[in-house]
Amino acid sequence: MPAGAQRVAPAVDLIRRARSMKARRAWQQLLLFLQPAWLVAALVGFVLLFFGNTALSLLFAGIALFILGMRYLEDGFRAFTGGALERWLTRCTSKLWKSLLFGGVTTALVQSSSLITLLSIAFLSAGLITLTAGIGIVFGANLGTTTGAWLIALVGLKVDLSQLAMPLLLLGVIFERNKSASWRGGGQVLLGVGLLFLGIDQMKLGFSGMDGVLDLSAYAASGWQSVLLFALLGTVATVLMQSSHATLMITLSALASGQLGYESALAMAVGANLGTTVTALIAAINANNAGRQLAAAHILFNLTTSVVALSILPLLMELVGSLSGWLGIAAQSYTLKLALFHTLFNLLGLLLMVPLVPFMVRLLQRWLPMASEQVVDLALQPRSQAMYLNDAALVHADTALKVLEQELAHMANLSRQVIAAALYLPSTFTRNMAASQDLEGRLPVPPLAEREDADALYHQHIKGVYADIIAFRSRLTCDLLPEQQQELMDDTLSAQDLVEAVKAAKHLQVNLRKHIDSKRPAVRDGYRQLREQGRAILNDLARREDEARNAAGQRQSADLLAQDALFRSHFEQQLHEQLRNQELDGWQATSLLNDLNYLLDISQHLRAAHDMIYIRAALVAGA
Repeated sequence: MPAGAQRVAPAVDLIRRARSMKARRAWQQLLLFLQPAWLVAALVGFVLLFFGNTALSLLFAGIALFILGMRYLEDGFRAFTGGALERWLTRCTSKLWKSLLFGGVTTALVQSSSLITLLSIAFLSAGLITLTAGIGIVFGANLGTTTGAWLIALVGLKVDLSQLAMPLLLLGVIFERNKSASWRGGGQVLLGVGLLFLGIDQMKLGFSGMDGVLDLSAYAASGWQSVLLFALLGTVATVLMQSSHATLMITLSALASGQLGYESALAMAVGANLGTTVTALIAAINANNAGRQLAAAHILFNLTTSVVALSILPLLMELVGSLSGWLGIAAQSYTLKLALFHTLFNLLGLLLMVPLVPFMVRLLQRWLPMASEQVVDLALQPRSQAMYLNDAALVHADTALKVLEQELAHMANLSRQVIAAALYLPSTFTRNMAASQDLEGRLPVPPLAEREDADALYHQHIKGVYADIIAFRSRLTCDLLPEQQQELMDDTLSAQDLVEAVKAAKHLQVNLRKHIDSKRPAVRDGYRQLREQGRAILNDLARREDEARNAAGQRQSADLLAQDALFRSHFEQQLHEQLRNQELDGWQATSLLNDLNYLLDISQHLRAAHDMIYIRAALVAGA
């Protein structure tokens, strides 16, 4: 490929990605604009629909309470565990079988596959787990969610849960008012369970009063058309309510009250499973390609499982009937048979898809590759944007701080490139400098056409990324531990240090542009020395990023500080001698002194940011 094409191709790719992101944001803005109108229309429709129909009102009130209970349960469990769930997620995923077990067990405990899926996407987006581990968690979560159907079928439909709900709601309100995060989380868990119980009871009452109003079994017919119709109904219900548990509850209640036939209920259960993919899709919109890889794996699993289950539905019904007799489930206990069916077809999905995980990982990584920092001329690039920040990471503090750390490293690399451009250093200087550059050799003065404007590069690359970092931090609303608050503050200061370093380089370039071609040898030599010292500073920092992500970096930071002091002493002494010898006048000397201070400011701010970004990461990795 010609050299010109090599330079242009990365820029074209970046432009294409920028346009894609712009289009996606336009669609999001349109949806946000239309959202109020949809909400008003839905509200008016519900009022007209439920007016004078008590049974229908009870049914939908129960659905609302059930969904609200699920939300309280998710938030409460997260706060109650104090981050334990997330710590287990990073530690228990070294093997595929461990990931499967973790996904199944935690989903059974939390009763929310959506929560586990969102956490997995967030952790994968932040690079805290591998794609294989994420796929295992999501696959296991599909099996773990089947426990909800068993609980509802065994207990929820046979016990007056409203009597149990009242004390749970009372205790939940009392505990939630506590200042302690654990007590508050425990209160939310109790509120969630209480609302779930109350919602189940309301749905039972609603379906019991539906005689003559709604009879879903009337739409049932023999053949695949009926199966597909109810599967679609289950999918749509899950998409609208964002909860497969709510759809399963409706299905079980309708089945128990005779409003829904057995085969139709099985089809709705399959549809509910397929509808959960929407949660992953929504999360993937605001995630990076790593998160989108996991969302795609989740969709592939549920789509494959659902298609296979519907294709062999008669065989699965026979298998359920055989196993029911062996397990002591009565022939007419259709709710328990539905729970058994729900478990069987998800287990079937695991048997089909788990052997394909290595192939799936390779396919997804090739289809949705991760973004990488490409070495191209800054002037050829469009406006730089954050590479690692994504809204999916905002689900949890650990993931948010991790992607923020990655973005700071990206900003540090961009800052070194802009500073190199401000000093008229080669465009590829910030990569492999120790191996490719002769630090003792003199820097050539680049032609006028190759001298880039640091101020323009600052606005084009640094300011945009810095703005994205600040905006990301403002959207971080989850509770932070004291050490996490300190880390967030340190990250903010590091970003400010990088900005100040680039601004100092902008100021230095003003005089450098004037005097780099000066007719006075002492002036030219002074700015040559400043450029060479800048080269040494950037070289040391880049080398430390590549190879010193360990405690030795702290010692190197002190060495760099000593080098700065030594250079200042030598440079100032030289200026005084040149003044005495009338090789410089006072104006020229003060310009060089000012620019010396700008160069040392660059070194100070870059060193501070580097120590905070890379050495902290090394210490955490070694702990």
